[in-house]
Amino acid sequence: MNDRDVEVLILGCGAAGLAAAAEAASLGARVLVLEKNSEPALKIRISGGGRCNLTTTLGPSEAEPLFGREGGRFLRSALRRTSSRTIRAWVEEQGVPTVVEDFGKVFPASGKAEDVARALVARAREAGAGIRLRTRALAVEKIGSPMGPGPRWRVLTAADECLRARTLILAVGGCSYPKTGTVGEGFSWLRSLGVGLVEPHPALAPLEAEGLSPLAGITLKECEAQIRGPSGKILLRRRRPLLFTHRGLSGPAAMDLCSCLERALGSRRVVIDLCPGVPEDVLLTTLFRKGGDAARTLQRELDLPLRLVRHLLEIHGLPGKPLPQFRKEERRGLCRILKRWDPGVRKSLGFTKAESTGGGVRLEEVDPETMELLRFPGLHVTGELLDVDGPIGGFSFWIAFATGAAAGRGAALSLRG
Repeated sequence: MNDRDVEVLILGCGAAGLAAAAEAASLGARVLVLEKNSEPALKIRISGGGRCNLTTTLGPSEAEPLFGREGGRFLRSALRRTSSRTIRAWVEEQGVPTVVEDFGKVFPASGKAEDVARALVARAREAGAGIRLRTRALAVEKIGSPMGPGPRWRVLTAADECLRARTLILAVGGCSYPKTGTVGEGFSWLRSLGVGLVEPHPALAPLEAEGLSPLAGITLKECEAQIRGPSGKILLRRRRPLLFTHRGLSGPAAMDLCSCLERALGSRRVVIDLCPGVPEDVLLTTLFRKGGDAARTLQRELDLPLRLVRHLLEIHGLPGKPLPQFRKEERRGLCRILKRWDPGVRKSLGFTKAESTGGGVRLEEVDPETMELLRFPGLHVTGELLDVDGPIGGFSFWIAFATGAAAGRGAALSLRG
């Protein structure tokens, strides 16, 4: 074997790896990035249908609650150091202007994710980071004394090479987009070291449900999708567009629920409120004063697609007679459906359709300022390897960029100590 020592070794040349590389190199560290694919930033290049929603317009304080109480608290420092404005500046300084679209999504003005990838790679290289492609890491091993001046980590590659590093940053992603090579090897390495993990699961994936194919193509812009626990308590709610597909539910509202659902499959369910903002008792006292056919009345009064209303009446055995003629139990049943419809979702479509990965390294094991594992000096974890995820709309990339930059800073500054 050929041994080679480096100061900061980064595994993975995606959003987190490139942010870490640029930050560490700009602080004077000798940085080497290893990427197993034949080109860098592959996930960036294919994201958003090839357009790349690289971040959001929200500020750190606005975004923090969207990552959950624990996740938001953990990310607070990283998001403030690497804000959404900072991320836009990174690519704009490389000649890639950005534009804002619906829901505060930020895209390259060219509409080409390739431009974002090139800008981030150029930024890392200009800072002085080295990037090696077609180099697959096979194993990560702890060596030496954590307090000594020499290498503390060793990485074995598929080329029968041994690289030793004072500081190692894992930025290999999770299990989403497996066609890009993100197949979860980072989790395997961490498990072998004894790092505590929350079981990885799909995040930001469409949801699977049988019997919804008659509704395929319908989009609801005003509804609230919820995750409810065994007691019926609402654990997560999203008031965003919802899309019916041949396989179930998609769109931002559904995909935002994925991680919360997958964390406890079998004990949680998806519920749809088709009339958000209208209490059930108000529906009960006002809706049935209307005359005419039930389906068309509900379509008109609640602004719901006729195909959806007819489907709900049919599958729940409700009559098509005028609403005032509904019996008492039929009226209550219809109101329950409108406010608490269970479409039969029990799981997502899995990692092959997921845009991100939930689960990963438990946050209490990580220094939020540097992303260094508290029990493993010199080992930093980033992005999808961490047990934190956010909604659709550029937030996954923000997590990757912010945690990558924090890891790069922490790695470089630790060399000075």
